[in-house]
Formats: sequence, C-alpha cells, structure tokens
Amino acid sequence: MKKTLLKKEYRGRVRSGFTLIELLISIVIFMLFIGIASTSYVSIVRAQRQANEVRRMYSDVRTFMDFLAEEIRLSAVDYSCYNPDLTLSLTQPECPDNSVAGSIVNGRTKILALVRKGGTEKTIFKLDADNLLKMQKFVKKGNVWGPAPGYEEYRPLLSERLEVKNITFAVFPEVNPYSGDSRIYTDNTTQFQPKVTIFFGVKNSENVSTPFDYDFQTTVSSRVYSRII
Repeated sequence: MKKTLLKKEYRGRVRSGFTLIELLISIVIFMLFIGIASTSYVSIVRAQRQANEVRRMYSDVRTFMDFLAEEIRLSAVDYSCYNPDLTLSLTQPECPDNSVAGSIVNGRTKILALVRKGGTEKTIFKLDADNLLKMQKFVKKGNVWGPAPGYEEYRPLLSERLEVKNITFAVFPEVNPYSGDSRIYTDNTTQFQPKVTIFFGVKNSENVSTPFDYDFQTTVSSRVYSRII
C-alpha cells in the first residue's frame, strides 16, 4: 500500500515540470516573437527617421520660398538687368554683375534681378554651374556698383540636403510698366503691377538617401508702386 502511494506521488512530481522538448519549443517561440518585434521596431524607427528628414527638407524649401517672396514684395523687378533685344550673349551695363546675361524670353528667365532702396541696392538670384541656387547683393557708391557688406561672393540659399533640378522665373509684364517711355506706359498690355511666378524643382542631394523630389510654384507681386526705384 505504501509503495503504491509513493509511486503515485513520484509520478505527480514528474508531470508537474517541463520536458526538454517543451522547453526548446518555448525558447523557439520566444525567439520568433523577439525577431518579429525587433523587425517591426527597426522598420518603425527607419520610417520615422525618413519622415523627419523629409520634414526638414520641406522646411528648408519653405524657408527659401518665404525669403524669396519677401525679397520680391519689398523690391522692384530690375528690368535694367535684362537685355531688351532678347539675346543671351549681351550683358547689361546697369547690372552690377558682369557675368549676368539675363533676358526675359516669352516672359521667363533663369535669372531674377531685383532693385530697392531708391535704386541703390540690387539683388540677383541665379543657378551656378553646379546647379547651386545662390544670391548676391550689390550696393551703389557714387556711380560704382560693388558687393554689399557680407555679400562679397554669391551665397548658397539651400542646405546640402537639397539639390535644385530647375528654377525659372516668369516675369510679368516683360517690360517695365513704370518706364518713362510713353510707348510703354500708354500701352494697356503693360499696365499691370509687376509680379514674379517662381517655378522651382528640387530633390534630395546625393548625400541624403531619403527620397525627395517635388516641384513648387508660387506667384508674388511687388509692392513698389513708383517709377523711382
């Protein structure tokens, strides 16, 4: 009778534990769960990092567009920097940058020239040979144009995260409506306040792996209403 009771007690103790196979299966299931959770976490972190990078690039573009729009509002289009004969080979004597050969062809140009402060300060926006969007300010001292303080060279306007695909400025009207030439200011087709439409394409640079490729467009009107700029 005692032996029977001992056998039952021993068997009960053995059945209350885990066998080696059960333990291995539990470890495998746990490892699979950890692997799935780790993969999901890495994917979420990567997506969050890319979203933050895209947000920063959008912020860079918005900062540039806001800056450019403010420059246009507070300035007048510098028609003296554009060749009225629509030839790209000539530079304009009133344009402070001798390397600028700007022309407005069918209302569009690759170079934006602005003037303000009674015609004593000019700003030029253009793409350089490396497709870097840059600007430079010039001031007039006497009859001589020279770089404004702090603008001895063209300054880049976008961060290294971005690369300009293309940029075009649509200037309307193509001629200065405030010109003293009666043939212009008596022509109804030119009697509009100058405005600039910016067509701007940008993408991520080579050192940024996050995809970013967008085109932007905005129109800004000058707030300068005077023949004396």
